[in-house]
Amino acid sequence: MKSNNSLILKIVLVGVLALAMLIPLAMISGLIDERQRNADWTAQAISNEWSQAQTVSGPRLVFEYEVTDKDADGKPQVRKTTRKVYPDHLKVDAAIATQLLHRSIYDVMVYHSDLALSGDFVIPEDLAAQDARVRMEMELSDLRGIEGEAVFTVAGEPYRFTDSRSAVLIKELKLVREKGKEANVPFEMNLRLKGSESMSFRPVGGITEVTVRGDCPTPSFKGDFLPTEREIRDDGFSAKWVVSQINRGGPEESVFLVDLLQKVTQYQQATRTLKYGILIIVLVFIAGLIVELVGKREISIIQYLVIGLSLVLFYALVLSFSEFMSFGLAYALAATMTTLALLGYFRGILKDKTAYLLVALVALAYIVSYVLVQMETYALLSGSLILFVVLAVVMYFTRNLNKKEETQPE
Repeated sequence: MKSNNSLILKIVLVGVLALAMLIPLAMISGLIDERQRNADWTAQAISNEWSQAQTVSGPRLVFEYEVTDKDADGKPQVRKTTRKVYPDHLKVDAAIATQLLHRSIYDVMVYHSDLALSGDFVIPEDLAAQDARVRMEMELSDLRGIEGEAVFTVAGEPYRFTDSRSAVLIKELKLVREKGKEANVPFEMNLRLKGSESMSFRPVGGITEVTVRGDCPTPSFKGDFLPTEREIRDDGFSAKWVVSQINRGGPEESVFLVDLLQKVTQYQQATRTLKYGILIIVLVFIAGLIVELVGKREISIIQYLVIGLSLVLFYALVLSFSEFMSFGLAYALAATMTTLALLGYFRGILKDKTAYLLVALVALAYIVSYVLVQMETYALLSGSLILFVVLAVVMYFTRNLNKKEETQPE
């Protein structure tokens, strides 16, 4: 049996070696970040070519007319002014169909959407009395996403947008109104849009109702308002917002959106898995020390180093495999390769059945790590309980070390 001094030295060396394993783990973490940046860059490139995330704002009527004021000398002067009228009631119905575009080894979520907008404008008496030019404006964040014609009707008259400025569609209207009387002007509009990753809406109406349906099973609702109604299914979702001018502030100050998330990417899962890397290495090293102490077997520091590096390489295997297959399959393949390699190595070192116990511990650690990664919400609680159990096991196997030292012959 080793002396106390040699035992303490061995424990210190193994502890230092475990800390040294943080260096290759950090290198793999940097590699994951780099691959994630490449994926983000690819997603941005595809979005630039397809169409960016769409923000729908409008429609609105813009009245342009002349008013006469007096200058500082009291002389009349004529100036042009504009005034915007937003819908008194706005209803938006959006149907979103998603698809994945592939480039190299990366996938990007894009979509087609069919928008149906309807509602009415209330033109006040003072504005109806003006001899004004009237135009309809519809603001979108990326006009390249429009598919086909953007058509609409105002007061029963059909139109289509024929001009644009910046991100605004524009059409001059021949709007008949009776001077001195408030007018109610109904409208309808249909648009087909392309976009990527998310769709946003600005509640510009006095009352704005937005209903969105889509085939994405993992949507996320964000912004200044959350849906008043929502349903998320395996085959898609539906959500409804009802926003009043009382709580939205200015017509174009608020925004809410549906984010069409992909399921957790392989890089996110690889990062979560890597967080348990040092824990698995420490547990395996502790198990090796226990085997040395209880089973009277010798494992050299060089052999601990080889074991630690094989445990680190597991995460590089998971990352590389997950770019070509599902993360679960990649994890299982990497875990199988690592445990088989360690089985052969442990058998060569220990030359008895304790090799199988160590490999069983490694396999169990990988299984537990995968379960914790998938749990997310209860990962911390479950991980803490598992560590407590492991500590209790270590305490059990090391409880009689002092007695063994005392019974040794001098």
